[in-house]
Amino acid sequence: MFSRNLGLISQMDQDALKKTHVLIAGVGGMGGVCAEVLVRMGIGKLTIIDHDIYEKSNFNRQLHANINSLGKFKVEVLKNEYLLINPELEIKAYNEKVTLDNISSLLENVDYIVNGMDEMFNSLILERNARQRGLTIVDAWLTPYASVFVMTPDSPHWEEFLDLPTQGIPLEELTPEICNEAVDIEVAYTFSHFSPYEIIDKEFVKDIVYKKRPRPSLGPVVWLSGVLMANEVFKICTGRDHCDHQGIFFDQYDMQLQSGKLTKSTKLKKAA
Repeated sequence: MFSRNLGLISQMDQDALKKTHVLIAGVGGMGGVCAEVLVRMGIGKLTIIDHDIYEKSNFNRQLHANINSLGKFKVEVLKNEYLLINPELEIKAYNEKVTLDNISSLLENVDYIVNGMDEMFNSLILERNARQRGLTIVDAWLTPYASVFVMTPDSPHWEEFLDLPTQGIPLEELTPEICNEAVDIEVAYTFSHFSPYEIIDKEFVKDIVYKKRPRPSLGPVVWLSGVLMANEVFKICTGRDHCDHQGIFFDQYDMQLQSGKLTKSTKLKKAA
């Protein structure tokens, strides 16, 4: 069923995909697209976790969000869909959030991790524990442009890279206020690439960061980011060069690609 991959990738690459176990936390927008691309590429083992059900507001961007799936748990719908694509797929689906209680069991026998979650606190649970185990993490952040980041065991984590206020604070002591401040800094970094405020109002972004408004999501941005995330997983598990912790940003309007970079002006904006 994956024979059409061959020629663009080798049989050795295909075998590597089949042997790989990926955990995807958050399978709504970007995470859901990433998961589907990996399944269709021939990933052998997949663990998905998400506590949400499908709602009408998901229809604009989330694969398998439709009238038939409305009100159903995302992981249950996706597990069934993925097994229809590849009946040999080994898949575990958890209808819950990533928590301090379940993180150890979630990471057992996992090769790589994809973070598709929106919440900073749950992301920190996932990523700190992943780093303790020496696991590589593929992520994407809030921006009007498609993006992808890869944090290997040897690279800085974005808490360190961006000097987030969460750094050094035990997970059980983190407050929503500190997590929101961290998101604000993360957004300042991602928004320092290209010209995002030509697309979205600055005050609107602040309201999103501090949870006064829901996040807007546009299909092309979500799908492009999800595909980029799947592509990075593929490159990592087949030994290819991949992007780093500073990220890659793709301006889908002007068709430009930009490597992430923390500049002096970015730090000044962050401090402001």
